[in-house]
Amino acid sequence: MQGPSTKSFRQAFLENLLVSLQLQQEHTSKHDSSSVGAAMSLHERKLAVKSSADVAMAAARGAGARWTRAILAPASSACKVQRCRRIVIRCRGRKRSLTTRSARAGDGGTSSGGEIARRLVRRRTMALREVIPGGRDAAVDEATLLREAMDYVVHLRAQVDVLRQVSEAVQRSGSSILQ
Repeated sequence: MQGPSTKSFRQAFLENLLVSLQLQQEHTSKHDSSSVGAAMSLHERKLAVKSSADVAMAAARGAGARWTRAILAPASSACKVQRCRRIVIRCRGRKRSLTTRSARAGDGGTSSGGEIARRLVRRRTMALREVIPGGRDAAVDEATLLREAMDYVVHLRAQVDVLRQVSEAVQRSGSSILQ
């Protein structure tokens, strides 16, 4: 396992990102061969870069975590966008229902503080299971889920840092060409 702040992780991430982007481009050009000169839309390019970055991050991390296996599994990549939309919609509904419940709490609710806390922890654990790749697995206990979440967030931050550096390098090279 390579730590996300190590130079070897960043190098592996960049190599995997370039390979994944090249594969995305080849895959797109094969499917668009009927329409000559058809370019990817901005949204399609965004999704291609996002999925390439996720795959590159998981491959650079190695197979030690469940979230890497979930990202690298071909079945999970097909429904990732739909799953994220469902999570956002579900979270919006929960916020509304929680504020409605809290407004009604003054009407003599009989729930104890411990029961409310357990429900809140259970809801947040379920939300975390939805966000972390591989978190839906029933065999994952709460302690493992929290470890996976921490590892995933640390690697996401490293992914953002590397992509920011790549963006800055591209902008610098573009501005030097224009001069």
